[in-house]
Amino acid sequence: MVNVFTYGSLMFPAVWQRVVLGDYQSSIGTIQGFRRVAVKGEEYPALIIAKDAPRLEGRVYFDVSDDDMARLDRFETTRYARVSVAVTVSEAAIVADAYLALNIDELTSHDWDVDRFERNGLSRFLETYVAQYAP
Repeated sequence: MVNVFTYGSLMFPAVWQRVVLGDYQSSIGTIQGFRRVAVKGEEYPALIIAKDAPRLEGRVYFDVSDDDMARLDRFETTRYARVSVAVTVSEAAIVADAYLALNIDELTSHDWDVDRFERNGLSRFLETYVAQYAP
């Protein structure tokens, strides 16, 4: 069982529940030293190391099963590597896995807009990417 820090599409229950089978407790958490950037031509973001970046907020899912971690690995594809990060949840420090971008040549220099995704991209993302990559 592992905790998972999500920073993009997987923060949204409509996406998370299409990928995993289990029912998990979750909470808001933050990480330091990373940025969430837009991917060229895509709805989803990428996580990159950015030493001086402000704290990044996301959602942490607790005690995710090995089977669901395998499902998440397939969903994230080979464009991402699963790494351990330090997450602050309610002023406590925990360790969680997060998906770090490997597709550096596909990234933009601007931050991913969470609100824009929720308003304009979520339904399209569910119909396209999730339909293709969710196990």
